[in-house]
Amino acid sequence: MSTDELAPLHPDATGLTLFRALPNGTGRAYSEVEFTRGRAGVEHFLRQLRAFGYVRNSSADPESGYGVLDVLNAAGDIVQDYEVPTARAHAYIKRKLRLTVRHAPEAEGR
Repeated sequence: MSTDELAPLHPDATGLTLFRALPNGTGRAYSEVEFTRGRAGVEHFLRQLRAFGYVRNSSADPESGYGVLDVLNAAGDIVQDYEVPTARAHAYIKRKLRLTVRHAPEAEGR
């Protein structure tokens, strides 16, 4: 597999969500989206992201990249993930999929 080729998509893929580890050690999870075309919809969106350079194969280094694009099955379980390399890529995915923050860290001092 060449470096710009994505790992094959999991056969049970039907949706996506984002996760981002924040500098203070907490994380931010986003809402989930299920594609009406199921796996075909996920695959199409991933091809677009790869063409823009907005997604790449996950790294073993947790400090690598800006966030994680989780691939979900019909039950909402994470079956695969890809690395989101930049803030720009993260913002694009969030906007295109209309994702909202599902879990944000608690504000300190409250």
